[in-house]
Amino acid sequence: MSNSLEIFTEQLSQHWGELSSDLTLKSKQLLEQLCHDCVNEDWIQQLLIDKPAAKTIYTDAEHGFMLNAHVEQTGEQSPPHDHGDGWVLYAMVTGDVAMGIYHKTFTQDGDVRLVQKDLYHLTAGQCSVYLPGDIHDTTTMENNSIMLRLTSCDFQQEVAEGRLTRYTDNITKWN
Repeated sequence: MSNSLEIFTEQLSQHWGELSSDLTLKSKQLLEQLCHDCVNEDWIQQLLIDKPAAKTIYTDAEHGFMLNAHVEQTGEQSPPHDHGDGWVLYAMVTGDVAMGIYHKTFTQDGDVRLVQKDLYHLTAGQCSVYLPGDIHDTTTMENNSIMLRLTSCDFQQEVAEGRLTRYTDNITKWN
């Protein structure tokens, strides 16, 4: 494990606990520092060589949080989704990802409809927090964008247990 990654995981583990404003703030600060410190480290350079769509970098055996890395190319998209009971921080090491933010509404017929309420760009060194119920999508704007994603739990379990929702219908987006 690299020095910056080891420092990050040790410090985060020391602060980890139940979801709170203090935990999300500290996690965000630590992840932003990691993005700044790791840019020239070997594990980041290896990510640029391997270009994994998703790679687990670290799993905390005691607390269950996970750090994943994603190397994405221009135009790659993730449709609007939430993370079930889990929460996540997205942070950019390099590149640019557009983040759409949505609110779930209901039509007069009772159907779910997503309405986009914001769109912003996450660029190198920046980090955003998404709590349970927050709905967002991503569109990669720059080749070889390296995103780190800190998750509160294994999201594969959220998918398997039917809590993580991906939305594909009835979405209104900004032009």
